Amino acid sequence: MREFWFGLRARERLILVGGACLALAILAFVYIWQPWHRELVHLRDSLPDKRETLSWMQQQAELAKPLLAKRTGAASSSTQTIPVLTVIEQTANRVKLRTAIRRMQPGTENDVKVWLSDASFDTWVRWVEVLRQNGIEVASAVINRADNNKVSIRVVFQRA
Repeated sequence: MREFWFGLRARERLILVGGACLALAILAFVYIWQPWHRELVHLRDSLPDKRETLSWMQQQAELAKPLLAKRTGAASSSTQTIPVLTVIEQTANRVKLRTAIRRMQPGTENDVKVWLSDASFDTWVRWVEVLRQNGIEVASAVINRADNNKVSIRVVFQRA
């Protein structure tokens, strides 16, 4: 390779170096700058939607505060003997939320993970209140807005 390089005239070497620099600049533009710039534009365009979602979630949180403040006393001893999974299924059927449940995974004997999709947020909040009355609390929840008042939820319920 060295023999080839030094066998070239100075002008040919200059043309090869210039071509390599141009190729490097084109590759940097195509594989680094252009995808970065495209993502930046996408993030700028999606910011108003994210702010709208934040505003909606804050409004819904304000609506949920009175329900969260109404902590009932300990559940009756009759509901303490029913498994958490059974209570969750029965109450989901009662509030018409069973069709939104995609998966339920029992954890320990006192907690259950539930995945819901395309669920009505208002119905979900009512369901949480019914579960609370039965001695089951929300340990953690991740809520993502889908469409008009529809949400996808990953929640862990546990017996209080």
